[in-house]
Amino acid sequence: MSKAALAIDYINKKTERKFHLPVSVFKKPSNSKEYSTLEKVLDKLIDEVRDDENHPLAIVMQIIGENLEQYDNEHYPAIGHHINEVDMVKYLMNTHHLNQIDLSDIFSSQANVSKFLNGERALSKSQIIGLKKRFGISTDFFMK
Repeated sequence: MSKAALAIDYINKKTERKFHLPVSVFKKPSNSKEYSTLEKVLDKLIDEVRDDENHPLAIVMQIIGENLEQYDNEHYPAIGHHINEVDMVKYLMNTHHLNQIDLSDIFSSQANVSKFLNGERALSKSQIIGLKKRFGISTDFFMK
């Protein structure tokens, strides 16, 4: 005698759309294949549930969505995560094809640019404002 897998079965009486959701959909994904499978399930649930918070499958949709979000947060950190000020300035210099001397007007001298890029000196408020103006970026990139 074979064991039947535990599952949630749901039939939409209006559309006759059927859902057979094994309890494994509640498992947090541990790799990209599981993530992709759960993402497809979530897409189908979103099509079914829409904005109906009282829908019988709304809680299933919520749990899968939260599990996928947690996987994303653990495996794909937010843009700028763990990027320090020096790395940001080096990136800006590289993408704009600039040398240290090109930033000497912001740092008062090429030597000060060098000291900053070597981690020997922190950015001042006026340097942050100068970088903001030069590159058209938010000062938030340099605020901790």
